[in-house]
Amino acid sequence: MLNVNQLRCFVAVATELNFRRAAVSLNMSQPPLTRQIQLLEFQLNVKLIDRSTRSVALTSAGKAFYREARKLLEHIHQVEQFTNKIANGEEGSVSLGFVANAFYQFLPRILAMLKKEYPFIKISLHQLSTYELIESVYLQQNDLGISRIVPTRANIDSRICINEPFIVAIPKNHALASQAVIRLEDLDNQSFIMYSASWKPFYDLLMEAFYKADVKPNFVLYESSTVNILSLVNVNFGMALVPQSAATFKLDNVVYRPLDPIHLLHNILYFIWRRDNNNEAFKHILSKILAQSLQPERSALPEPIQGNG
Repeated sequence: MLNVNQLRCFVAVATELNFRRAAVSLNMSQPPLTRQIQLLEFQLNVKLIDRSTRSVALTSAGKAFYREARKLLEHIHQVEQFTNKIANGEEGSVSLGFVANAFYQFLPRILAMLKKEYPFIKISLHQLSTYELIESVYLQQNDLGISRIVPTRANIDSRICINEPFIVAIPKNHALASQAVIRLEDLDNQSFIMYSASWKPFYDLLMEAFYKADVKPNFVLYESSTVNILSLVNVNFGMALVPQSAATFKLDNVVYRPLDPIHLLHNILYFIWRRDNNNEAFKHILSKILAQSLQPERSALPEPIQGNG
C-alpha cells in the first residue's frame, strides 16, 4: 500500500532529478531515500526512475505518476490544513437560532462583526419561537440561541444580550404625538394594538403593567408580529407599545415616543447555549460575542424618536 512518505520521497527525486539534492530537501540521508523509491516501485510493480551513475530520469510511467503524485500531495496538504483549522475553530459552521425582534438591530451587528473576525466560519440562521429555540439548543440543533427567557433545562448557560425599553408607536396625527414623553395613563381608553396572547412574554408583560397602573386601553386588535403592529399604527388603526429596536422601521405616519421612567418596561433577550458544546468554531464565536460590548447600557431615558416626516 502506498504511503505519504513514499509519495514525498518520489516527488522530491522527480523534481530534483538528483538523489543527493532530494535527500537534502527532505532532511534525510540518501540510503533511506533510495530504499523508499525501491519500495514504491516494488509495490506498483512499475519502473518509475531510470538511474545511472551519471543521470536520473523519469520513465514514461514515472512522468505520469509524478503529475498525479503532486496533485495527491497537494490535496493531502489541503486536507491537513482544513482539519487543523476545524480543530482550531478557524473554519467550520455555527448554527444560530433567534426570536424575531433580535434581528431588528442587534443580530445584524453581531453578524457583521463575526464576518470580519471569522470570514471562514459559516453561520446559518433560524428564526424560531422561544420554546422551539430552547428545545433546538438543548438538542444541539442550534449552537447558539437568542431567547426571550432563561431556560430551566440542565446544561444550558445564558447571558443577557439585549435590555431595551419599550417605546410608544403613535400615528403622527394623534394628539399624543405632540408629547415628548408618554405615561401609561395616557393610553387609557385609547385605541391600542396589543400583542396576542400567544406572543409571550410581551403579552404578559404589558397586561401586568396595565393592570398595575389601572389602565384600560381599547384593544382593537391582537397581533403577534411587531412589523404588522407598526403597519397598523401607520394606517391610524391605533397605537402600540413596541421594543425600542423596532424604531428601525421608519414609517411615514408613525412617530415613536419614550415611556415615562416611572413606567419603564423592558424587552430582555438572552444568549443561550449548551455548556458541553464541543464545536470549536462555536467556542471562538461565543468567546468573541461575550467579550464585545454590543449592547449599550440604557440607564437614562431615551430621547424621543420620530419616524419619517
